[in-house]
Amino acid sequence: MMEGAGEHTPFQVSSGIEDTGEDTWVLVAKGGMAEIADWSLVLSAVGIDQQRDRGAGVILTRKRDAEQAMEELQAFREENRYWPPPPSAVRPAVRTDNPPTLLMFGGLIIFFWLTGPWVATNPWFKAGAVNSSAILMQGEWWRLITALTLHADQMHLVGNCLIGGVIVHLLCKAIGYGMGWLALLFAAMSGNFLNIILRDTLHSSVGFSTAVFAAVGILSGRQLNNRASTIIRQLILPLGAGVGLLAMLGSAGERTDLGAHLFGLASGVLYGLLLQLTDLDLLGSRRGLQLALFLLSFFFLVGCWLLATGGEYPVFPSEGLSEIP
Repeated sequence: MMEGAGEHTPFQVSSGIEDTGEDTWVLVAKGGMAEIADWSLVLSAVGIDQQRDRGAGVILTRKRDAEQAMEELQAFREENRYWPPPPSAVRPAVRTDNPPTLLMFGGLIIFFWLTGPWVATNPWFKAGAVNSSAILMQGEWWRLITALTLHADQMHLVGNCLIGGVIVHLLCKAIGYGMGWLALLFAAMSGNFLNIILRDTLHSSVGFSTAVFAAVGILSGRQLNNRASTIIRQLILPLGAGVGLLAMLGSAGERTDLGAHLFGLASGVLYGLLLQLTDLDLLGSRRGLQLALFLLSFFFLVGCWLLATGGEYPVFPSEGLSEIP
């Protein structure tokens, strides 16, 4: 009777037959039905004559081919040791409340109605626009936030509300409206800061577009370390969308600040990656937390304007204000 070397171990020859002829059939593999089928295909591919019994779970070859058969089966097993690969951990889907997108962008529109466009005598812009000298020399860091709520003209306001509204809504649906707005403000704030410290000249800017590009960056950054996605979904598609948006909307025009858009996008990528690495982007279903973060974002914005205005309502002077540097 022929014996195997043990179940699922196809690499030892063992036979109780005394005949030592080269044409003697010897046992070279013993295992399950699926394994026997695979091993038989391997031996057939290299032209080794064989007999198999799926019921008994054995494969026999001629004695002269036994050594080669074991080598082929050993190589096959080594090549397929880690196949199929273990499934990648899929990040759970987050169910979030409906973001207050219309409320927030409606607030931007109302605020523009209150502040008006950028003109030389506008006290809102004097108090709240990004001003590199005031920020770096006088420590008025709140301008990095207040400038996001100011718009130079109606065209920029409409563009930011229409395009930005869609992007910010998607961001808030992905990670929660509280986490989304808080991350958005800090990413845009970082983008504005980088935009002034990396310049050799004085610089002023306003507009929510920095935050729009920061939102694109956050969505992109969340995909960079996502093992459940392909490299195309991780990097090329989201960053390509951001660069495409930058090329179409953020790189030309009389009052377009390319640096703010570019650094907003880059800052957003870093914040998005941080959210993904710490799993903070998975907290969107926690209603109490999202409400608290949203209120924190709102009062942070209000607090920045209180610092900018000294708690007083800006009034248009009749004269004496010069152009924003």
